[in-house]
Amino acid sequence: MHHIIGLYTSKKTERLWPLDPEGRIVFRSDCFHAFGYFSLLAPAFERYAQRDARISITSMNVMFRLRIEDLADALAILNDLETQLYQQPKNWQEYLGEIQYPGQKKRPIKPLLFRRRAVRIVQRLRALILKAQAQDKCLVYGNGVCYRALCGIKMPPGTVYS
Repeated sequence: MHHIIGLYTSKKTERLWPLDPEGRIVFRSDCFHAFGYFSLLAPAFERYAQRDARISITSMNVMFRLRIEDLADALAILNDLETQLYQQPKNWQEYLGEIQYPGQKKRPIKPLLFRRRAVRIVQRLRALILKAQAQDKCLVYGNGVCYRALCGIKMPPGTVYS
C-alpha cells in the first residue's frame, strides 16, 4: 500500500490535492519490513483517522488532517515515540501476525526492525510538523485512492472525490 504525508494550506477555498512535492513524505508498506515501521507509528495517530475518516489508519483509502491546533499534540506524540524507541534494543523483531501460503503451515510475520531507522523516521516526521508550524500549514495523511489524489495521479473517469 502507498502512503503520503504532506503539507497543505488550510484555506477552505483551496483544493487539497495535489500536495507540493517539496513538503511531503511518500512511502510504501507492502513489504513486511516497511509495514513493521508503519505498525510502530500508526497506533499513535489512530485517533485522527477515527476523527476524520471514521475508519482505522490501517484501512484502505484513509485520509485525515492534522490541523494547526493538532500539531503541538503530534509533536508530543513523536517525542513519546522517540523515547520509547530509545528503550528498544538496537534491533528487534516485531510480531505483526501470521501468514499462511497455500500448502504450507502458518508462520509468524516478524520483520527485523532497527532502532536507528525508526528514530530517523520519527525525526523526519517531526521536521515536517515543525515546518508546518513555521509556515502556518497543516498536515494531511492519505493512502489508497487518497494517495493517488494527493500525489496528483489522474483518477479513472467516474471517480468520485469526497
